[in-house]
Amino acid sequence: MFGTKERITVKVKLFSGLDSQAIIDSYDPDAGINLQIVKGARLKKIFKTIGLSRKESMVYFINGKKVDVNEKLKNGDVLFIMKPVSGG
Repeated sequence: MFGTKERITVKVKLFSGLDSQAIIDSYDPDAGINLQIVKGARLKKIFKTIGLSRKESMVYFINGKKVDVNEKLKNGDVLFIMKPVSGG
């Protein structure tokens, strides 16, 4: 169909209290949330979709690999977003 972009599904899991900052209804921290996005979208698009500000320091992992916000997402990717933590 003309003008229709292919969509993919990615799973997003939020940690370090980010779920309370996002605009997601009934977020289940164990299951995360499945999002439908346009094929070829980059990680930074997720922030607008779930209502998170990128002003805060965060780290991102796709399928267990640390990435930056310009990483392209693929169908079935699992994205972890968290605040960096340290301890001693």
